[in-house]
Amino acid sequence: MRVVAMGAAMLLGVAITDLAAQSQDSTTPPAYKRRFIGLPFVSYSPETRWLFGVGGGLQFKWPSAVRDPGTRPSYLFGAATYTTRGQWSASSGVSLYTPANRWWFFGRVEGAYFPLNYFGIGPDAERADSNRMDNRLIKVEAKALRLVAGEFSVGPYYRLHSYFDIAWHDPAGITSATPGGSGGVSSGLGLSLQLDGRNSTMTPTRGHLLLVDYLRNSSLLGGDFDYDYLLMDARLYLPVWGGRDAVALNLYAEFNGAEVPLQTMSMLSNNTTQELMRGVYFGRFRDQHEVVAQADYRGHLKGRLGYVVFGSAGNVFGSPGSSLTQNLKFTYGTGLRFNVNKADPLNLRVDFTFTSFGESGLTFGATEAF
Repeated sequence: MRVVAMGAAMLLGVAITDLAAQSQDSTTPPAYKRRFIGLPFVSYSPETRWLFGVGGGLQFKWPSAVRDPGTRPSYLFGAATYTTRGQWSASSGVSLYTPANRWWFFGRVEGAYFPLNYFGIGPDAERADSNRMDNRLIKVEAKALRLVAGEFSVGPYYRLHSYFDIAWHDPAGITSATPGGSGGVSSGLGLSLQLDGRNSTMTPTRGHLLLVDYLRNSSLLGGDFDYDYLLMDARLYLPVWGGRDAVALNLYAEFNGAEVPLQTMSMLSNNTTQELMRGVYFGRFRDQHEVVAQADYRGHLKGRLGYVVFGSAGNVFGSPGSSLTQNLKFTYGTGLRFNVNKADPLNLRVDFTFTSFGESGLTFGATEAF
């Protein structure tokens, strides 16, 4: 079994601080109460040994919209980790909604010196073929979406991934023809389209989301690789038992051009959000493309406590001789939830996952998987 750090790992404590007092009268809507949420964490894996860190964020609303219930909350977030093997990571970001959600600005920056286990490319990758890559990395991501009509927003999208100071445990296992084998930069500019009808961006219980991202990664933008990237993410949330519980459905797909480097290939799982087939080690399976279908039943237990039962099916494909249905992967499991903000629900979660390929994983973190 593997413990996976996801936004926050084994939670040692949670601190919630009201940063603004609420003043109101009988006719004025209450002001949104800003909250700071701190998450110390610790985890263990063979690649990192003991990992210690802290993460947190500030929930707030645009100053002129603190009494507008239709304006979505904004977030400032960040995290930092250090391991007993001398590895580290630091990240910060913002999700900012202007009044009436006319604009959504999103940005994230990450820097790290961290190992990456590479098992090969394709749906049949074997754990025995693991080859550790030590590397330094910088990631930058930014979006600016304008609300056009109804639930539809559109705007520019930029993403940069830079991997350098590469050191392979087994250099002979990486050929000169492997894109990204010696590191490099992917720099892409494109467009993001979003149809967002969710009742919450952090803990949705009803509504829908359709997201389409397109990037052209190019040497003209300072990159070392030229390839296209397309993401499609469709989500549906159905309230049940009078809204006490919810069913969440997700269909996710990524497609990359032939020159995509191994570091930005499509991968099952994710090292920061554990959104896709949670509990699977990051990069355990990677290839040019991926498609994943997921379903959650999110139920309420008592007070702030809830539970989740989940399952998913998906695969990576695109390399010579591979296909979507070849050695299709399945995961399933259950978890617990604790709501740290009753006024604007934000769940901490712990999930235990079993897989069809004989592995299991324990995931801790904040917000739902999707």
